[in-house]
Order: sequence, then C-alpha cells, then structure tokens
Amino acid sequence: MTNLIPPTAKKELVRLYWIRVVSAWALLWSVCLLIGGALLLPTYVLIAGTSGAYSSTVASATERTEVYDGMVAELELSTQKARRILQKSAEPQLSHFIEDVWKVNGQGVAVNSIKLTRVPEGIGPIIVTGQANDRQTLAAFRDRIEALPYVGDVNLPIGDLAQNQDIIFSITITINQTAL
Repeated sequence: MTNLIPPTAKKELVRLYWIRVVSAWALLWSVCLLIGGALLLPTYVLIAGTSGAYSSTVASATERTEVYDGMVAELELSTQKARRILQKSAEPQLSHFIEDVWKVNGQGVAVNSIKLTRVPEGIGPIIVTGQANDRQTLAAFRDRIEALPYVGDVNLPIGDLAQNQDIIFSITITINQTAL
C-alpha cells in the first residue's frame, strides 16, 4: 500500500497528532491533580483548624514552663540558703565559749577581755586577759578552764606567775575540735 498523503501534509498531520497526544496526557494529569487536591482538601482544613487550636495550648504551655523555670530557680536558691543555715546551726556558737569562761571565773579573778575567732576547722584559740588577786587564784582559774570538756590545752605563760599579788594575765586556750 502506498501512502497517498503528500510529505508536507504528512508533517502537518504528525505535528497535530503529537499535539493531541500531549494535550490528552496534560488533560489526564490535570484531572488527576484536581481529584487529588479535592481529596486532600479535608486534610488541609483539619490541619489548619487543629494548628490554630493547638497554638493557644502551646502558648499556655510555654507560659507555664517559664513559671516553672522561675520556681526551679527560687527553689534552688532556697535549698542553698537552707544548706547554709544547716551548716551554721551545726557550728558551735561562740557565745557558749564566752559563757563557759564566765562561769568558771571565780572570786579573785577579774576577766577583762575574751578574744576568740572562727577558723575553717572550727574555733580558733581563745585568749582570755584579766587580773587575778594571787597565784593560787590564777592557778585555780586555769584548772577550771582545763576541766571544760572541749579544752585541748591551756597556755598560761610563766611570766604571768612571777608576781605574787595583783597578777595581770593572758591565757591562751586551744580548743579540741574533735570534742565539739
């Protein structure tokens, strides 16, 4: 069979054929995309609606988180203060040492000053200065200080015992830290 279509008309016919094929496929794809869009439209509406509803929940949760973070910081600060208070309450009070020295202060001894310091290990040496009527009174005062349960050593310089009466003294009391 011979082709009776002239070559120029054949070219035009092939061109029109391909235009129709491409148009048909484009129409098919557009119909598929239109159907897919119509099927996805309820999903879009659902997502857009719930995201609007959840945005207020997220804002509320963010606000509560900020409040919680503030409360955590306050709680940490309170915990640190409580630890410091517990540490301070476990340390011996300096006033107890002063009261004990005053309690053992007998007749014939006049205490002028009591100097004590706090060191990292506990209580530093206590320095008691004053005036005693005689040596026996001063020695008895030293013995009463040595009898205190937390006293490690009492240093009364020999030079303080050189006089017989009206003795000005300076006693250094070393604290036994383990007895506190």
